[in-house]
Amino acid sequence: MWIDKINLKSFRNYSNSELSFSDGINIFIGDNAQGKTNLLESLYYLANATSFKKNRDKDIISFNKSSMKLSGLIRKGMYFKDVVIEVDAYGKKISVNGVKYERNKDLKALFSVVLFTPEDLLIIKEGPNLRRDLIDDIIVSIDFSYKKTKKEYDKLVFERNKLLKNQNSPYFKEQLDAFDKSIVKYGYKIYKRRKKFINLLNDFARDYHLNLSEGKENLKLTYNPDINAASIEDYYQNFFKKRSDDLRYMTTQKGIHKDDVDILINDKLIKNFGSQGQQRSAILNIKLAQVKLIKEVTGEISVILFDDVFSELDEKRSRFLLENLGGYQTIITATNTKSLDMVDKSSIRYIKNGIIFDN
Repeated sequence: MWIDKINLKSFRNYSNSELSFSDGINIFIGDNAQGKTNLLESLYYLANATSFKKNRDKDIISFNKSSMKLSGLIRKGMYFKDVVIEVDAYGKKISVNGVKYERNKDLKALFSVVLFTPEDLLIIKEGPNLRRDLIDDIIVSIDFSYKKTKKEYDKLVFERNKLLKNQNSPYFKEQLDAFDKSIVKYGYKIYKRRKKFINLLNDFARDYHLNLSEGKENLKLTYNPDINAASIEDYYQNFFKKRSDDLRYMTTQKGIHKDDVDILINDKLIKNFGSQGQQRSAILNIKLAQVKLIKEVTGEISVILFDDVFSELDEKRSRFLLENLGGYQTIITATNTKSLDMVDKSSIRYIKNGIIFDN
């Protein structure tokens, strides 16, 4: 599966641009604030009908314009899918081959993209919530039903916390017991899914990183669940042990919302001991592992989007990355052609002020 072409009308700083892509590596060079990330955002939006920047839909409309339109031709085997997304002040319209799609998730089933941006380094540098989000996003890219399970869990914890702040309410204990049973039901499901997919992801990411480092660096992803349990009954007992603390602090103290994932090189946390290059390489190898995992589990071939990917990578790491993109359509942005000697020059284009051109 790959993106054959896209047309952008009034999307960010693109007034009306149409461009085609090869099914291999496509590279776009430009200075900062010229539209490189906006181009990747348009491709991500084409696949998800939402932005990775977490903006409102209307924020992607060009300044002083009332609407925007994305049109993309997606090639899947011998078949083509014509995807059209329009956004204006009244909302969003999605259609595929002329058939209206009512929900974003219907579009997501069409094809998958795996994205890297420089902000992904925060996954390593910052708190556990970003690492949980990474794992959850990877699971959703393989099993979309997981998103509903996680959403239901989050809703239950939110409502339970509201109840804990109102302990004099009628039937408080009965309501708390009911919440606990439901939270454990969904929490245990999430715990098992995270455990399974972190182990699978770890195997692929480790292999990529060992090859990159010529066997010198062992990348490891270790799941640190807040509750480690062999059964749902065991999970419930561990969850219940904290009820007195929950009552005292009026918030839910135990559960999958407290999980973390350690990312290590040679058994040392790269958050504390890794260089910028090692941290970037680790995240990139986790993203490559996600691409491979999607293919292994679902048979789907993802489109890879890499924003400013070569920054802080030495020549060896950059070359390794390019060598491991075979078989996947990859759209890459960069600020210069450093580390691109091995790339066919016909795959390189340039961006300036929202205009895309050949050299």
